[in-house]
Amino acid sequence: MQQYYPPDYTAFRPNEPAGPPVLKHFRKALRRKRNKGLLERHGWLERFLVRRFDHLALKAFCRIGADKDDRILDVGCGAGILLADLKELGYKRILGVDRFIPLTEQHPSDAATIMRGGLEDLSGSVWDVIMFHHSFEHMAAPARVLESVYNLLAPGGRCLVRIPIVGWAWEHYGANWVQIDAPRHLFIYSEKSFRVLAESANFAINEVVYDSNEFQFWVSELYARDVDLASLGPEMAPTMFSKAELRRFRADAERLNAEGRGDSAVFELSKR
Repeated sequence: MQQYYPPDYTAFRPNEPAGPPVLKHFRKALRRKRNKGLLERHGWLERFLVRRFDHLALKAFCRIGADKDDRILDVGCGAGILLADLKELGYKRILGVDRFIPLTEQHPSDAATIMRGGLEDLSGSVWDVIMFHHSFEHMAAPARVLESVYNLLAPGGRCLVRIPIVGWAWEHYGANWVQIDAPRHLFIYSEKSFRVLAESANFAINEVVYDSNEFQFWVSELYARDVDLASLGPEMAPTMFSKAELRRFRADAERLNAEGRGDSAVFELSKR
């Protein structure tokens, strides 16, 4: 599968803001304020930034209320962007593993350690939180993966799994649904099928939250029009739609999430 994860794969790109140094500094400051707002629920500016600039992975993590001294493992971490944000927020005991990242290296900011490998390389370690942010669907043996997670979790530990979910977008777009992502997405789950898988691995599901956003609409719409996202570029793709269309996509995503029909969900698991 390595050929389908080239060095310029989206998840491997560092999240460095563009522009002159002053603008980069300003954007980094806004990102820090947004992240702090997600974790600690500050004032109106932080609430505005949280609403305006999604960080779905950090939002899902903040929901579980992890302690600052918890041992945290991010499986399929890519460039370690979430880990760098957690380090800046005060989480010290963190590690990212990714089977396909080009090299074992430090994040460019040296904020978090990333190791090339998988759970089998961490045998004997113990973790309070193990996370999969849209990486679990890339794994060829999900039952064995959850068995490994169970063995690595400390008593009272939790596992966070964010995955694509079959819902309205699949029913509407079919083969043009962005989350098919063949051949990288080896399994696409319904809420029921993931519940069966997790419970068969002796996990209890504490919470399920649908967290899809407008991405499911605008990329699927482009695919339906035979537009190649890779050639267009993910930054340029939203400019193919009007502001009114993008607002409607966001509103529709929120409605579908509330109805349990969004195309992405986060599952919080704990040992039975």
